Amino acid sequence: MKKNIVILCLAFGLNGLLSSHSLAFESSYEGTIKMKKPFRAWQGVGSNGKTVYVTSDRSEKFTLSNTISVYDLDGNYIKELKRAYTGTDKHNRFMSFGDCYVSSGFLYATVYNFNSAPPENERISRIVKYSLADLKQVHVFDIGDGTAESLAKFKGFFWIVYHDKNEIRKFDAHFRLQKRYPLSGIFGDEGGYQGIFFDGDNLYANLHGSNKFGEKYAQGLDKYYFDGDSFKFIERIKPPTYGSGQGVEKVGNSIFWVDRPGNRIIIQKL
Repeated sequence: MKKNIVILCLAFGLNGLLSSHSLAFESSYEGTIKMKKPFRAWQGVGSNGKTVYVTSDRSEKFTLSNTISVYDLDGNYIKELKRAYTGTDKHNRFMSFGDCYVSSGFLYATVYNFNSAPPENERISRIVKYSLADLKQVHVFDIGDGTAESLAKFKGFFWIVYHDKNEIRKFDAHFRLQKRYPLSGIFGDEGGYQGIFFDGDNLYANLHGSNKFGEKYAQGLDKYYFDGDSFKFIERIKPPTYGSGQGVEKVGNSIFWVDRPGNRIIIQKL
């Protein structure tokens, strides 16, 4: 596969000129992983560079059910873990998977009660930690209010974005809240950020897209620059396919996009 790496420079007038490199996105992509099962409301994707993990919160019958599916980089199906999380909130409401993230031999997945239609002031989220080796659950962290969709590590902390809140929150290694930062991107009818990754001091946040074809092209990937105090909006990038409006992950020189209506993972080389 050909590899295109383009370095761009972007200057900011913040106490002098700061320089930040930018990823080069193209409209084409170079690989796909077709999901083995029928449409399951694919949510998130994570990878350690060898294996790909996909979260979903619906069964083949479209009932609420959390599953982790595992594939190799060539798209070969390896296994799946059904009922991967069965925890509920204090009112016994189902909690659904969001996006996932791989770090240091563990898989982290967001879960939330949003799909069980609680009152807005009762929306809560958690982080579920699994061992990559066997997908055994290691720990569950309560992270407070809101609908947490995606997480990533940056500067030694975990950072989490939300479907229903235009902000990013910073947590320590035990998911204790450290700080909240507002984000300025405009959410469309489909909702807020579904997936994130960092590249240098740049945050890339993917907006929720349509659930089926014939609606709207995925909203876009918002790029922000972190100056140490705040996140500055830079641009909105068009995703590689119509349905690439769910979880997203950068591993090495590849970006993995969840294409929900396409029933696949898109692999885009940089």
